[in-house]
Amino acid sequence: MELKLVKTKDLNELKMEIREMNKTKVELQDVWFSTKEAAEFLKVNKKTLKRYRDCGKLPYSKDGRKIRYKKTDIIKYLNKHYFSLENI
Repeated sequence: MELKLVKTKDLNELKMEIREMNKTKVELQDVWFSTKEAAEFLKVNKKTLKRYRDCGKLPYSKDGRKIRYKKTDIIKYLNKHYFSLENI
């Protein structure tokens, strides 16, 4: 059996990489909002949210009467409609 030594610095770098991978894994697990939660997050009323849904501005999932929105989809929508003062 061959014995190999690992430097503390290399071991710490590996630990950091594993921590970053775990953070990414958690971020990939999406949060789903109810209509009420999505409206509160966007700071709009439920009718406005329905209008966004009906005209295809915001993706959603429907199971029976329950409608859900992905938090990442809402954030993408906000980023897409963001106008920076630098761009004006």
